[in-house]
Amino acid sequence: MTLEEMIDNSSRQCSLRVSIDRKAAGRGRVLLKNIRAEFKSGDFVLILGGSGTGKTTLVKAILGEDKAEGSIILDGQDLYKNLRQMRGSISIVPQFLTLRLNDTVRSTLEDTAAIKLGRVLSRGEQRRRVDHVLESLGITEQQNKYISQLSGGQQKKVAVADQLIGFQQVFICDEPDSGLDAASRIQQMEILREISRRGRIVMVISHEPDDAALEDGPLFDKVIVLAKSDSDTAGQMAFCGSAKEALSYFGVGRLQDIMLLLNPVSEGGCGRADEFIRGFARRQGV
Repeated sequence: MTLEEMIDNSSRQCSLRVSIDRKAAGRGRVLLKNIRAEFKSGDFVLILGGSGTGKTTLVKAILGEDKAEGSIILDGQDLYKNLRQMRGSISIVPQFLTLRLNDTVRSTLEDTAAIKLGRVLSRGEQRRRVDHVLESLGITEQQNKYISQLSGGQQKKVAVADQLIGFQQVFICDEPDSGLDAASRIQQMEILREISRRGRIVMVISHEPDDAALEDGPLFDKVIVLAKSDSDTAGQMAFCGSAKEALSYFGVGRLQDIMLLLNPVSEGGCGRADEFIRGFARRQGV
């Protein structure tokens, strides 16, 4: 397969269906349950939830790193049953960067290209892929700098580029805007939004989701809201739908204000998690 064929293939329509009945930890403690969500190419998705609501558990289940009871269906195929073949279809940019500080940007991306694409693309095509990703993220001028010489925002861009090399269909970012100033957070989110526009499903965990809001509303297409039930401490879905519907459903003006309603009183919230969990279950007809 040529580079052009891989680019064309990566822009095709894809779908993701997440169905998690439960995910338990040791001694039967349930971390997450009753999660149902569907996404398609171009969706820019916010995963919103307070501490301990199961955001990381959900991401690991979607990645197949820590399977839950249920299924992750990507383009009609069950990830859990075809993990070896499908592992490269979903990737994550972790919250804490794992880049080697004494490598240049280009050598970092070329090493990743060799690992992910070495069996299908020539060295020349791998370098062309690196050039394309550098340009698309606006970091070509930094390609010969060491990672240690970059600002925090530039390092985050390189981390995104490092995952983009492999043509993943689903792209998950764990707090890609953490530790950045307001301008850098906005730029980072706009970059991720553009990646989704090119045909990927992009899912983002963020505690500052309103910084990059558009003039006519939130930047995100869809929102998953997780809340921890007081009755069993399991993370459950309190909402899944469009960002504008989320604002209406919770009666707030900003997405991050949803957490003020759901967080426990002991954490400065209103303690209404179970109210919205039950309300959304009724809305789904459960």
